[in-house]
Amino acid sequence: MKYQRDEGVMRFLETLEGYGKSEQILFGHQNAGHIGVSIERKDGTESDVSRLTGKMPAVVGVDTLSFTGYEGNMQDLIKVVKNLHKEGCLITLSSHMPNFSLGGDKYIDYTPNIIEGDCGHRIMPGGDLNAKYLRFLDMIADFAEECVDVAGNKIPMLLRIFHECNGDWFWWGRAYLTDAEFIELFRYTIDYLMGTKGVTNFAVCYSPNGPAKSEESYMSRYPGDDIVDVLGVDWYHDHPHKGDGFWKRLSQTLDRVASCARQHSKIAAFTECGYRSYSDTPDGKYYEGLAPSGNLVKNWFSDLLRTVMSSEGGRQMAYILFWANFSNIQFWIPYEKDGFRHEFADDFCKFADDPRIVMAPVDAPPTSI
Repeated sequence: MKYQRDEGVMRFLETLEGYGKSEQILFGHQNAGHIGVSIERKDGTESDVSRLTGKMPAVVGVDTLSFTGYEGNMQDLIKVVKNLHKEGCLITLSSHMPNFSLGGDKYIDYTPNIIEGDCGHRIMPGGDLNAKYLRFLDMIADFAEECVDVAGNKIPMLLRIFHECNGDWFWWGRAYLTDAEFIELFRYTIDYLMGTKGVTNFAVCYSPNGPAKSEESYMSRYPGDDIVDVLGVDWYHDHPHKGDGFWKRLSQTLDRVASCARQHSKIAAFTECGYRSYSDTPDGKYYEGLAPSGNLVKNWFSDLLRTVMSSEGGRQMAYILFWANFSNIQFWIPYEKDGFRHEFADDFCKFADDPRIVMAPVDAPPTSI
């Protein structure tokens, strides 16, 4: 490995690698410790998942959006991460970076489809936005430094930057940066964080959007074995309905991602997923994730588990992470609150109770179950 990683990160990676080789998969949920529909505490000690199943997710995602107030604030997020770590959860840090060409000296716009301003070129060395970009990266480094356990040891995290880089909805996407330019940006960013700033408690993830139509297309923006630890893929089931072919395509994608991970001696993970009903429901309203009712595929979590575990590549995924529960009209995991129990709750509980699904606290992985 090119950069120094502390012992905590090495154990973190050993744990992920072990689950990737086992017959189990770690369950993950984005923002589970501080954002949810049913939670009363937002300090990392409960989640919509724990209120429904009695257990916290094994993997919890947080995002740099909290650093500037979009999903909280940095100091509160540090407390959340510390409590999640005590609960036995593994942490992954994603970054919905703002468009640095907007907002003057502030980070004001996090809208994914805002791509004007030639941001990806201007933040590189010599560009007029380089200093602004480095101030943002300094916040990431400060966050990593302040996230320590009760013994003073730094809490290990999987840093997942520039995700879905092959799409066109982020300023770092293929429509705005060539493959070579993207790789240069990725490597420059990691070199600054782990080289210049000396961050030692990060592992690094590369996670394009699915489907992976070929191994070559999936790896086309890969920044290199010397800095990447985990090969992931983000892919949502859009407009789910019977016979849409998604499960077959998902199996093929996971096989290809796992194959690339094996060839490069890396860990494979299903880094984002979820059921996106959009407007395929009787009420005709727009729901980015699950609809409150009227979802068309009733046993979706069971179908997902069956697909993942029947695929050679799926069984090699270290974890699977579902997106966040932001509100009662924008959520990806079922919940129960004030007499309302989502129609997928029973199927999700069955999914979560399956011996192949691992919840927190995360222990050393078995070789079999």
